Amino acid sequence: MRAKFAKVSIITLREQIETQIREAILHGELRPGERIVERRLASQFGASLTAIREAIIALESEGFILKKPNSSTFVMNLTFADAEKIFRIRRLLEGHAFEEAARNISKEQVRQLEQLHLEMLTAARANDLRGYVRKDLEWHKAVWQISGNEYLAANLERIVVPLFAFSSLRFSDRGTFDLLEDAQTHKPLVTALASGNPETARTQLLKGMDEWLEEVRTFVLESNGATDSASADPGSGQPAKKGRTQKSAAKKRPASTRARR
Repeated sequence: MRAKFAKVSIITLREQIETQIREAILHGELRPGERIVERRLASQFGASLTAIREAIIALESEGFILKKPNSSTFVMNLTFADAEKIFRIRRLLEGHAFEEAARNISKEQVRQLEQLHLEMLTAARANDLRGYVRKDLEWHKAVWQISGNEYLAANLERIVVPLFAFSSLRFSDRGTFDLLEDAQTHKPLVTALASGNPETARTQLLKGMDEWLEEVRTFVLESNGATDSASADPGSGQPAKKGRTQKSAAKKRPASTRARR
């Protein structure tokens, strides 16, 4: 047969359920801290409990769902105080990962990071928040793998994914998150890693991380009307991705000093 056909992408029932639940969380239809009842979802979707549980496992791995052992399942309700605690650990682990990545990185791996960065820019220009968050996380995971330490990479994934979900949920629906500006801050990180200098790579990463945390702290306090960042609860608004807000963009600094994350 001479005819040639493109491969067809099969979207499984689990993926359809996963997508709808994720969208419900991002759009505020399922609120942070809300209980997820698997049998109720199975009835609403007209699906098996197995398909529901598979979707929940996938969403748990992305940081959107929290399943407590021998207990119930809830929409993740990460407070800013929680995020700060996780962030302190992340600074140590990811700072080390960037040092090791700078030591190990090859020209091919630099091109890989550059390509992922271009894909982030494409998602940003399309104002595709979910796609942007996915590419951003993929970019960071690539750096962790380049570090050559699989144990470090595994622990970073466990720690960092909830922060990405926190970011996505907080800014998703407010029109305050500048995706393109956020994407552009990754370019100095690529340059620092490509330099092969571990200290430069680590310093550039931590500088951006500290700036991001301060901006999110300000945003949370302003959004919630809180007086203490420890009491600011992201559940009162919809979380989202780590980046600059349009309000804080008025205090712009050169892109080279805003590597963030």
